[in-house]
Amino acid sequence: MLFANLCYFTWKTENMSKENIKFYPNPKIDFLFGLYGGKPIPTKQDKFAPIEVIQINEDGIEEKLNNFYVKKPDIDSVIEFNKSIQDAANKIFNKENIIRKPNEVEVIISISVTEKRFKEVDVDNLSKCVLDSLNKIAYEDDSQVSSLICNKHIHEMKLNAIIIGITKLTENRKGIQG
Repeated sequence: MLFANLCYFTWKTENMSKENIKFYPNPKIDFLFGLYGGKPIPTKQDKFAPIEVIQINEDGIEEKLNNFYVKKPDIDSVIEFNKSIQDAANKIFNKENIIRKPNEVEVIISISVTEKRFKEVDVDNLSKCVLDSLNKIAYEDDSQVSSLICNKHIHEMKLNAIIIGITKLTENRKGIQG
């Protein structure tokens, strides 16, 4: 399980609260943070809607053009998720440790979902929402991400959760697989 590669953790099962959970990051990961519980991680699927475009030629004849789309505004769940991830990332990242270009970045994402959600969403769409949320906070732009490892799994406790590991790739730090 990818989660086990990101961190080691312990928790008490009685009266479980945030204070009872301890994470020990994998030494190959520079930054580790996440969210537990709450709403499902949204996707940015169906971000564009087709529109009808008519071109009027010089001779006055109207011609319908195909394959034109308009960008839909982000839905509330995406905006709320972005803010939650950004709030968590802002506790770790600041102007001094943001990973700046031309440095490359490895991002590892482990997403816990319910069984129903597991069958509904694509892991690549989940990861895109996370990567976009971290722009200008963890790294300047998600084009710096040269290694992305992402999984979705059904959490044993039937809750939504996300753990994100970020590593600045260097000659000496090759990431989780290096």
